[in-house]
Amino acid sequence: MRMPKIHLSKNILLITYKLLHDALLLFLISFVGMLIAEGLLPGLVSAHLSLAKVAIAIIIILIAIVGIGSKFQITYEVPIFRKNKLLPILTMAAFLLIGNSLLKFAFWENMVITTLTLIIFFLIYSLIFPAKK
Repeated sequence: MRMPKIHLSKNILLITYKLLHDALLLFLISFVGMLIAEGLLPGLVSAHLSLAKVAIAIIIILIAIVGIGSKFQITYEVPIFRKNKLLPILTMAAFLLIGNSLLKFAFWENMVITTLTLIIFFLIYSLIFPAKK
């Protein structure tokens, strides 16, 4: 049995592309909120909703955006990042949330794991967004 080919017009695909961007923003904001709530009160979110399912939904949305974008040959320039005044505050918040999730470890283990996690996140960030010369 053959699947019928579905032909979508260019306008429908562009509207879908823009709606997927909006959905991605909403999913990312809600995912960050759920992570913060889970860090502050463990079990609050994970008892009702799997964070892995939300992460998979974000990945599916990203794949759809890339697929539609490549069909229309949409590309973006790599943005130049300036120093951010909120970076130390966000780094400290991430350090506290990660450290809070590791309270069952000894203090020195918690500090080593948290520090290495932040270093790994920074290295991944620098690989994804390289500095322009």
